[in-house]
Amino acid sequence: MLTETVCYPMVHPLKDVRIGEEITPLVLGEGIYVQDTNGKTYIDGISGLWNVSLGYRHQGIRQAIMEQLDCLPYVNPVDQSNPKTLEFAEMLLQITPPSLTKLAFTCTGSESVELAIKLMRKYYNLRNQPGKNNIIVLDKSYHGTYYGSMSASGIDQEISESYGPKVPGFLFHPVPVGKDCTPGNLSEGCLNERILELEQLFDKESERLAGIILEPILGSGGIIPLPDRYLLKVKELCLKHDVLLVFDEVATGMGRTGKMFAFEHSGVIPDILCLSKGINSGYLPLGATLFDERIYKAFAGVGSHIEHLSTQNGNPIACAAGVATLNTLLEPGMFEHIEHMGMLLREQLEGCLSNNPAFLEVRGRGLMLGVALTANRGTQACLPAEKLSAIVAKLKQRGLLVYPFHTPELTTGFHLFPPFILREEDVAKIVQIITKVMEGR
Repeated sequence: MLTETVCYPMVHPLKDVRIGEEITPLVLGEGIYVQDTNGKTYIDGISGLWNVSLGYRHQGIRQAIMEQLDCLPYVNPVDQSNPKTLEFAEMLLQITPPSLTKLAFTCTGSESVELAIKLMRKYYNLRNQPGKNNIIVLDKSYHGTYYGSMSASGIDQEISESYGPKVPGFLFHPVPVGKDCTPGNLSEGCLNERILELEQLFDKESERLAGIILEPILGSGGIIPLPDRYLLKVKELCLKHDVLLVFDEVATGMGRTGKMFAFEHSGVIPDILCLSKGINSGYLPLGATLFDERIYKAFAGVGSHIEHLSTQNGNPIACAAGVATLNTLLEPGMFEHIEHMGMLLREQLEGCLSNNPAFLEVRGRGLMLGVALTANRGTQACLPAEKLSAIVAKLKQRGLLVYPFHTPELTTGFHLFPPFILREEDVAKIVQIITKVMEGR
């Protein structure tokens, strides 16, 4: 039973405020491994919090940070610029579709989404359509914990309600899953029904609709891939009804799914793209919101600024780490390696867990995988939260860090977001640990 304490000074995000000393302090990292203050070593199966994509002590990133630190650690983003910040901005625009012509740097994924919300609503105000301000989001989505991004998040609504009033104008639409399907294996019939529902929503809200925000693969909601046909239909509806499409690729972007961006799998190009996490391999706080030329021209046409600022936006040291990260991602064979390791991890997990009564499926793309667990394979009932927590704790005891997902009445399991430098022998170790824990050994 938890008791109040005054000796631990820090409150941890998304944890009971009374929890402190129970949190594992980590002190060292090398490659895919981290070590705690007791000397215990773990495989970091979730890359920090899905962000340390190139592993720990990456020499290229480390060198870039040190060089920029020796030059200039900070510039005022309102009145000054820096060559390294500009270099990284140009690199990001070069690897994205030509229609995305401008970007604004942020510090977090939550902030990237926050800015996207502002851009959508201001865009239609600038076009003399102030009533076009509603935004569609999925009911199991996660977009952050700032007021706008929290209000746009479908999961944990019962928790966030008590922080109200929240930002209004978000329309929660059901995630495309079916009663007789798993989130990773949606039937054509179920997909047709979900698309029809989406068409009806767009038709009904067209005059009041500014945009739709989607994660191409829902992360916190339980690694739920949105089918390519679903995304293509969304784009078609956005064009038909003059609605902006936002992809929240904070988790999926920068190589995580086996391509630089997850939208490349479907070919659907967003009007606004939100990035963070792996943008500089998580070495320093950084994010970015990229947007379409039409949005830029709407602001430029009236000489307007964008009402958004964080003091550390575009920090030169953070951007230097971003340049080094992007250079590494663009090395020949990197995406093929991510795709191969992801497929190997998935196949070995499916092979070892196929007969386990608590195993349902492995979902995702590249090295963004979710191991879905169930209390009953026949009904696909969610695993009770306490049983899931026990599994995650046992994996940690065995030396593997994972991150649980528990989306009531939809799916339960744990995430695997290992660093891209994963090797075949590392995959074997991860699978061995998971197999032993799931078998109760």
